[in-house]
Amino acid sequence: MKILPTILLVIVSFSFASCDLDSLLFHQTTLTSYTLSTAVIPESNREFVTMTSQGKKIYGYFIKSNGSSPSITVLYFHGNYDHLQYYWDRAELLYKTGFNVFIFDYQGYGMSEGTLSESALYADSRAALQYVLSRTDVSAKRLAFYGYSVGAAGAIDVAAYEFTPSCLCLECPFASMSTLLQSGVMLDIPSSYITKGEYNNAEKIRKIHAPLLFMHGVDDKFIDIEKNGAVVFNNANPPKQFIRIPGADHEGIPGAMGESNYVSTVKTFIQQHTPSN
Repeated sequence: MKILPTILLVIVSFSFASCDLDSLLFHQTTLTSYTLSTAVIPESNREFVTMTSQGKKIYGYFIKSNGSSPSITVLYFHGNYDHLQYYWDRAELLYKTGFNVFIFDYQGYGMSEGTLSESALYADSRAALQYVLSRTDVSAKRLAFYGYSVGAAGAIDVAAYEFTPSCLCLECPFASMSTLLQSGVMLDIPSSYITKGEYNNAEKIRKIHAPLLFMHGVDDKFIDIEKNGAVVFNNANPPKQFIRIPGADHEGIPGAMGESNYVSTVKTFIQQHTPSN
C-alpha cells in the first residue's frame, strides 16, 4: 500500500489549498525608488524606462555600452528572487562585455505595478522586447537574450513565439513547473494541484532556432541540473553549447567561473553568433 505518498499528497494539497505555487515561486519586494551603485556603471550611461504591460506600469534601465561594442544589445531577464536592484551586479558584469544591456522588473517587483503570474511574466517580457526594438540605437539583428532562472521562462517564451534573437543565453532554467516541483520536494505531484502555471520551457525550446549558450551549476540545489537543465538543453536545436560549472549553486556561476572568465565566455559567444551588420 502506498500509504506514505498518499499522506504526503494530502498534506501538501492541504498546505497549498489557499494559495498556488506562483506566489511561492516569485520572491519579490516592492520599492518606491531604486538605489543603484555607480561603481561600475556610471549614472550617465543608464536611462530609467517606464513601460506598460497588461495595463500596469513596469520599469527598467537601459544601460548604454561602455563603448567597446555599442552595436550589440542584451535583453536580460532576471531571476525570481527579487528586483533589478538585487540583480544589479549581473547587469554590471554584462556591462563589462561592452554591449548595451536592458534589465527590467516584472509586475510586483521593485517599482513595477501588478502581481506576477505566468501570463504576466510573458506579457512583461514582450513589453521589454518592444521597448528595446523601438530604440533607434538598437539593431534588431544584433539583439541577444539572456534568461536567468525564472527569467529563462520569459526569454524562452518570447524567443519561441515572438522574436528570434541573434543568440540565446540561458542560466539555470527549469524544464517545467511539474519537473521543478518533483525535483524539489521529491514527490510525484501534478503541478496543477498547487500552481496555475506550467512554464513548459523544455517543450517551448524546441520551437527556437537561435544559437544557444547554456550554463548550469553542478551543485544547484534549487533547480537540479540533470532533471531540469539537461532536459531543456537536450530538447534545444543546434548550434548549442552546454557549460556545466562545478562548485556553482543556483546563484554562484559567475563566482565559480571567475568573473573575468564569465564575462569573456558570454562576450565571446554573443559576438561569434551575432551578425556584423
